[in-house]
Amino acid sequence: MSDRGIPRSYRTMEDFGIHTFRLINAEGKATFVRFHWKPVAGKASLLWDQSQKLTGRDPDFHRRDLWEAIEAGDFPEYELGLQLISEEDEFSFDFDILDATKLISEELVPVEIVGKMVLNRNPDNFFAETEQVAFHPGHIVPGLDFTNDPLLQGRLFSYTDTQISRLGGPNFHEIPINRPVCPYHNFQRQGMHRQDIDTNPANYEPNSINDNWPRETPPSAESGGFESFQERVEGHKVRERSPSFGEYYSQPRLFWLSQTPVEHQHIIGAYSFELE
Repeated sequence: MSDRGIPRSYRTMEDFGIHTFRLINAEGKATFVRFHWKPVAGKASLLWDQSQKLTGRDPDFHRRDLWEAIEAGDFPEYELGLQLISEEDEFSFDFDILDATKLISEELVPVEIVGKMVLNRNPDNFFAETEQVAFHPGHIVPGLDFTNDPLLQGRLFSYTDTQISRLGGPNFHEIPINRPVCPYHNFQRQGMHRQDIDTNPANYEPNSINDNWPRETPPSAESGGFESFQERVEGHKVRERSPSFGEYYSQPRLFWLSQTPVEHQHIIGAYSFELE
């Protein structure tokens, strides 16, 4: 309903994750984190009537704009930013930071820029490299872990079902676009569309048929084995929403106050159009 919802281009669209993850350092200390992509080209929007005309003339306007910019060598760039919150400050806000419907104001927690992504080539084969890509919030690297964000917890298992349905079987992670580029070792075997050819007769431990190999990698910073964050949990486990999720009004007001007078009129016009 605002100009932010009608980007001028994917190259001028700001992106951010709604889920709170954890970063885990070498000492095992956890820090809450939310991820951001900041467009180097800056933010720009379309007006409502502009978007209507563009949609009528070219429904693939945004995709074409991105493709042609990359082909012309005008590579889109996005800076990777982190909002970091210590565990001690988890309850220091007027809202629950594990509530996926809440944004964390950059005035409260500044975004720290740590890297950059450059889109420097288009896909060679759109189906193989784009249609078959399988994003999954459960596929993480060492040093990153989950939180008790309830929507994230639901997605951790539902996205596996999604990819199995979309890509025809449990081995979607072996399709070339989804395969790890680093060495990987797991105990997974068989299933539809299996690509790896395993010669080891055992995929479990302990075993007596292959000198007890393979074995699970012990979790440590040196070995690279994954270990979930050892979070201390107290209280009663119940199936209900936390009262801290019940505050609905301050964030829409915060967003409204962040807009310019011209943007206010665009929001009013958008709501008036939809509601009438």
